[in-house]
Amino acid sequence: MKFTSKNRCTWFDNSRAKDTFENETSSPFITLVHDMTPPEISFNYDNAPLTSGNTVYGLENISIKLNDELTKPTLLRLELRGGPASDSVVLGFNQNVDGSYTPDYPRLFPTLDTSTDKYTLTAYATDAKGNTSQKSIQFAYFPKNLVTLEKLKTLGVVKALKTSDNTPLAVMRTGQLRRNDGSLAQGMQTANITVRSDAEYAINILGTVIHPGETKEIQLDLGTGENSTVPIFPAINGSTGQSNFIIEFPQLN
Repeated sequence: MKFTSKNRCTWFDNSRAKDTFENETSSPFITLVHDMTPPEISFNYDNAPLTSGNTVYGLENISIKLNDELTKPTLLRLELRGGPASDSVVLGFNQNVDGSYTPDYPRLFPTLDTSTDKYTLTAYATDAKGNTSQKSIQFAYFPKNLVTLEKLKTLGVVKALKTSDNTPLAVMRTGQLRRNDGSLAQGMQTANITVRSDAEYAINILGTVIHPGETKEIQLDLGTGENSTVPIFPAINGSTGQSNFIIEFPQLN
């Protein structure tokens, strides 16, 4: 018998038998593993240990590692809770070449207040003997390329209002967006608009209505790449309150 750690041991059993005619036989060693300890879970970010309270720029840089001395551990589930809208989602995940796991990338709103809007990621794991464990990590989240717009004020009417000098009352300004090679993104671009789940009304962007909790794809014309403006207004007359949204460009052409 070999003890590896508390609640874990391995038995090696070899049986021999003899009959009355002195015929003798033996069976090969049988290894029995007694494992009562769940797998250990650790979180890394950019190949370094991630501790609670840190800031994360992009979930693709988070990895979850499992360790079990005797049997193979497996990640069962990932849950993400919190943020400015108090979201609660179950994340998909992929296993990396080194055996660690990386969560799939959901659409997340950035942390607006680091004291109240942190996210909590919980990992659930098991081993071959059915021992289970879970561990949570809390962090502030920001996308890698984050542009924050000023709050837009408009009236609750379903049309793009303009001031007396023909200036749109509420617009989204894209600013200069650059490709990976540093050149300005120009012309038609595909964008995903997500309205936060706790928004108080739906919005209309270029004729596309996006309700709270929805994500829709639109086409934006960035022109020569200098600065494009896109009118934004409520989707329903008489809407009041606040509606938060994010715009993402999956790939700039």
